[in-house]
This record gives sequence, C-alpha cells and structure tokens, in this order.
Amino acid sequence: MASVIDICNLALGHIGDAAEITAISPPDGSSQAAQCAKYYPIARDECLSDHNWGFAKRRQLLAAISGDAPSGWEYWFTIPNPYLVARQVVAEDYDTPIRFEIEGHDTHGTIVLCDTEDAELWYTTRVTDTTKYPAEFVHALSWLLASYLALPITRTPAIKKTAYEQYTWTLGKASSIDANAGKQGKVDLNQKTFEPSGIKARN
Repeated sequence: MASVIDICNLALGHIGDAAEITAISPPDGSSQAAQCAKYYPIARDECLSDHNWGFAKRRQLLAAISGDAPSGWEYWFTIPNPYLVARQVVAEDYDTPIRFEIEGHDTHGTIVLCDTEDAELWYTTRVTDTTKYPAEFVHALSWLLASYLALPITRTPAIKKTAYEQYTWTLGKASSIDANAGKQGKVDLNQKTFEPSGIKARN
C-alpha cells in the first residue's frame, strides 16, 4: 500500500522532478516537501470528492436539530463529521431517495434540510489512511497532486496542463473500476428454468 510520501514522490516524478522527499508533516526541509505539505490535503480531498468512491462511502442516520427548520422545510439535521460530499438522502425505512439541500448555518455549521423525519445521509467522508486507498485511486491522486505541484516547482504551465489531463483520464478509468466493483450479471438460480446463454441464442 502506498504511503503519503509514496504518493508525493510519485507526483514529483510525474512532473520530472527527481527529488525523493522523506516527510511532509513536518516537511523534511526541502522545497519539494514544503509544496507537498501545502497541496497534498487539497488534492486528496478534491480527488475523494470527484467520485463516489466505495472505500469512502458512508451512510448515517441524521441527528435532528430541535426547533423549527428554516422556511420551506419540515426537518433539519446536523452533518456527520468528517464529511466531504453529500450524495443522497434516503428515507431510512425504504432506502428511497428524497429531496434535500445542504446549507451553512451560523449556529449549527453545515446542515441538511429535508421533509423526512427519519433521514439517512449517503455521503463521501474524508479518508486520510492511505492503506484504505485502492491502487487506481492512488494513481489518480498522484496526477492531481502533480498538477498542483507543477507551477510552483517547474514554472511550466504546459506541465501543469499535461498533469491535469492525465488526472482526468486516470480518474475516468479509476471511477469505472470502482463503480463496477462487486457488480455481477443477473443469474437465474432456479435450476428448472435456467438456460446457458448459448442455448437461449439457439432457441
């Protein structure tokens, strides 16, 4: 499994920098480590937010806030922490998606508004443990981080552009792999009616 330092060194390699940093918290004293320390958390959270990754997916029954909800809504709830992106809210008993909004509130911070009392939020959380990252996520994240590091380190806009293009390509590939994980074709388990596809084609 890749560590934070592995991901940073991979990103540096993407932009043609031969440095091998050893720490970013605190930085090891090199300018490359300082830049990685600055941009790694930003790139990590952005990459996590750009797709509904299975390893970062969470579900939580929301905690209601007392008092009247803001106008136009029946109920309001506190947001889970850590939290990055709300994917959907469902009625807990039926897993039925319902209308909702996310807003900021002066007292309660970020809140969830909806018209269902027992609401469950499906969301992306912030995952900082790199041992949880699939290889395809690591690859995508390294290219996004490279796009952040390119200008401060190389001063070359073309390298930044290339790194971001590589990120969008690897993100698309990684997203497809992640979205298809665990999916299986439908199989008729009734042994009396099941026919192999080749036999069906001949019928």
